[in-house]
Amino acid sequence: MSDNRVLIIGGGLAGWRAAKAAAEGGAHVTLVSNGAGNSPHIHALCCPILEEDSAELYARDTLANGGFDADPILVETMCRESLKLRDEYDFDASVIRSLGSSVPRCVSIRHSIGALAIAGIRSSLQGLVEEHRYTLTASALAEIHAREPSLKIILATGGWCGKYAFSTNPSYLRGDGLAMADALGGALRDVDEDHVQCEPTVRLEGQMRGVPVITTLLYEGARLLDPEGREFLPQGILRKSVISKAIRQAGGYAFYDLSRVPEEKITECNMDPAERMLKVAPAPHSSMGGVVIDSRCHVLDSASKPVPGLYACGEVTAGIHGLDRLGGNGGTAAMVFGSIAGETAASERIN
Repeated sequence: MSDNRVLIIGGGLAGWRAAKAAAEGGAHVTLVSNGAGNSPHIHALCCPILEEDSAELYARDTLANGGFDADPILVETMCRESLKLRDEYDFDASVIRSLGSSVPRCVSIRHSIGALAIAGIRSSLQGLVEEHRYTLTASALAEIHAREPSLKIILATGGWCGKYAFSTNPSYLRGDGLAMADALGGALRDVDEDHVQCEPTVRLEGQMRGVPVITTLLYEGARLLDPEGREFLPQGILRKSVISKAIRQAGGYAFYDLSRVPEEKITECNMDPAERMLKVAPAPHSSMGGVVIDSRCHVLDSASKPVPGLYACGEVTAGIHGLDRLGGNGGTAAMVFGSIAGETAASERIN
């Protein structure tokens, strides 16, 4: 067996991007997962493709939206590397302005980029990646690491919002990757309620309870009404944290009024155009704290030194979004840093 072995933990978009990059880098790749997390539901991602946009403006928007709490080096890396996605994917012609962005830069493929990207990667890697479906614990991973010190490990386990009773996340996303990083000597940051982003417009009723309604419709004529039927959102560039706070102050829930949205815009979002008034409330959606990494996805210890052979990418990591994630940046971060993690792991040898 090759001595260039990479173990990836996590079967979402970040994990499969890492698998692709590692396999292309000549590594023998094993991927272990208990599901794909939120990734199949990623409908769009950020990429500066319009003339009025740039990687620099994208970075400024990301930092400002996150309250300047993010790591500027990680943000600059994500925004610069996102430009490569323009050549990699044949995005739809429409470009959406997501919450927190000063210009339209949210792109997709039929509003299903997450599912389509994973399916494409898995198809291209048939026979190149050894895949297993089971749950790996932190203690079991520590034993593997101690037994096989030359094995390189990439954590792509997703976030921890599944621990909340009402959340958009699968219940198994409870922060296992944080425990794994800690067990192997990695540092954590921002693992607190201030770094949990709520999706402000999550359905409260029916079979679709817990499913978010796309917030970009607020730029297409949608309105949020309080329980008394009054508009209440503040003026200016909207952020998810601002909308969530406003809904809580308005009574804890709101009605998402789509009556003024053109039918084709609703259809483009894979929604039933007959649904014009939805009862919604904020729900935990993205955890923005987690494992500390550098721009090459090395997991860092408490002294900011790389833990040999340990890497991380996707929502398990911290420092990319700050206090509020820019709409679409979850997908971009998974794409960009998944590839970086795989490239880095495949190119390094552990002494």
